[in-house]
Amino acid sequence: MSDTVREVLPSANGTTLYIGLGNSMRGDDFAGSLIVSLIDERDGIVRFDAGEKPETAYDKALEVKPAKAVFFDAADMGFPAGTIQIVYEDTLSVRSMSTHKVPLPLITKLIREETGAEIVICGIQPVSVEFMHKMDESVKESCETLAKIINNSRI
Repeated sequence: MSDTVREVLPSANGTTLYIGLGNSMRGDDFAGSLIVSLIDERDGIVRFDAGEKPETAYDKALEVKPAKAVFFDAADMGFPAGTIQIVYEDTLSVRSMSTHKVPLPLITKLIREETGAEIVICGIQPVSVEFMHKMDESVKESCETLAKIINNSRI
């Protein structure tokens, strides 16, 4: 099992909040939202699609008080299309993932401080996040595969 997969699996210590970020009108930018829509909600797992507004995840996290919060977002990391990789917070600048109005590092910091949750940011390498582009098949397949692995995991 790869480190990326291990990092995104549900927590054995409490609820895992899966947060999708993305815009369905911008091709592969929808990847984070797609993954979350494919994850089965069950005991210990809560899904939340924040769309283009990661700041809305803050309120959801305060409500859920997760042991772990996993963010999924399209991120240009210079890898082949559809590559899924953990993005470590200390490598993000405030300008990172700049399609969001409120910087993701600020949101993750607030969630960690208020809930004590472990934070995981999972990037999906896009081909295009241009307006009105269709999602690339390799990106879609990677999203479906990761959701299936999460759904088949046992807490």
